[in-house]
Amino acid sequence: MKKVFGFIIISLLSVVLVACGSNSNSKDEKSSKDDTKSGSQTIEIQSKYEVSVEKKDGSDSKKIEEKVKVPVNPKKVVVLDYGALDTVEALGAKDAVKGVPKGENGASLPGFLDTFKGDDVVNTGSVKEVNYDKIAEIQPDLILFSGRTAGTEVQDELKKAAPDAARLYVGADDKNLLKSVEQNTTNLGKIFDKEDKAKELIAGLDKKVKTAKEKAEKSDDKAMYLLVNEGELSTYGPGARFGSLIYDVLGVKPVDKNIKSSGHGQPISYEYVTEKNPDIIYAMDRGKAIGGKESSNKALSNDVIKDVKAIKDKKVVNVDPQLWYLASGGVRTTEKQVDEVIKGLE
Repeated sequence: MKKVFGFIIISLLSVVLVACGSNSNSKDEKSSKDDTKSGSQTIEIQSKYEVSVEKKDGSDSKKIEEKVKVPVNPKKVVVLDYGALDTVEALGAKDAVKGVPKGENGASLPGFLDTFKGDDVVNTGSVKEVNYDKIAEIQPDLILFSGRTAGTEVQDELKKAAPDAARLYVGADDKNLLKSVEQNTTNLGKIFDKEDKAKELIAGLDKKVKTAKEKAEKSDDKAMYLLVNEGELSTYGPGARFGSLIYDVLGVKPVDKNIKSSGHGQPISYEYVTEKNPDIIYAMDRGKAIGGKESSNKALSNDVIKDVKAIKDKKVVNVDPQLWYLASGGVRTTEKQVDEVIKGLE
């Protein structure tokens, strides 16, 4: 009887000890997970931008100011802006990119971003139409977006698709273009732990800008930025999209200083081009940029403008439409744009 009683006591003590050990291991495991989570490094980035709530003309736009906590060296990044995508690649962080908007059959992705065309990078729709299901599949820890996807409705859907992802605005500010491009590059350098590379890229852009400004200062030529959209013409002046880089940053002289500032440009006629008689024309074919019909060559061959100085002197620069219309705002894409502006000054 004593032996049986002793066996029962020993058995009970073993169970208690096992339970205590199990609880201890459970606590250690939980502590380890918590330490890992709390050890993940983040940085806080001040984000300021303006966004239209519902109306396409921007008349109901509101200013957003927020501090965003962003993970350092994120492993799964969705980039919805081609300019920022080019900067991420330039920084040497392209392997972190798991999703980009390529459009139907990859048709929207600019040629200079071909490194992201493979199946290893998920197609998240187009630069305007986001495929939220694909983003949900990626489960990103960071989403980089700009003006085309900054609207309230899109942001609400992104929250649902990727509730754990940090969302950071990386669009350029037309009114402070160069400063905003360089600030975004600095921020991305911090995020991907590539700060020295970011400084190197900014220095390269500054050098290119300086060269262009010197050429513009020495030139008396006056320029016009001409957007052609299936035969219809519009132009952009100082302080506006496209015009901001040419006139405000680089100092090229505008043929018309009184152009209405608008995201869609000021509609003009062939007669207006003749009247203003620019020395340089920077022509962009919007249709070509979005996979539509090419119409720039036909427009520039119109008899009404045949005697315009830029036409006669062959100082028409057909700028890369994907670069200007879809991918502006990146550090390298801005440098490429500056190169095209320089062509007109030579």
